[in-house]
Amino acid sequence: MPTGILHLHLALAIVLFVLLLAGRVPRLRAVSAVTALLLLVTGAYNFMTRMQGPPPGWHMWIGIKTLLALHVIAVVLLMARGTQPPEKAARNRKVALITGGIAMAIGLYFSNFAR
Repeated sequence: MPTGILHLHLALAIVLFVLLLAGRVPRLRAVSAVTALLLLVTGAYNFMTRMQGPPPGWHMWIGIKTLLALHVIAVVLLMARGTQPPEKAARNRKVALITGGIAMAIGLYFSNFAR
């Protein structure tokens, strides 16, 4: 199985986290939106190709991970519009970083330790 898409997915996640940490999402609207959408596409592709023989109990955790990842993407797309007051943007950035970290932790657990 080629791992190029997996590495692209991980690189996109890192880019999105750096954009969120630096607070550059509103300034780099196009980059943020394209990164979020590519992250969604590569995540769906990785899910379809890598989940052969899933470990027991994976349904619930992958569902939670998917919902958290969609939340992060929605927040990034809303922040990219640049119409939020600064205090709301700061709160959204913090929430996106927390939920993104949880989603990454669930994904790393199931891809590395649960098999």
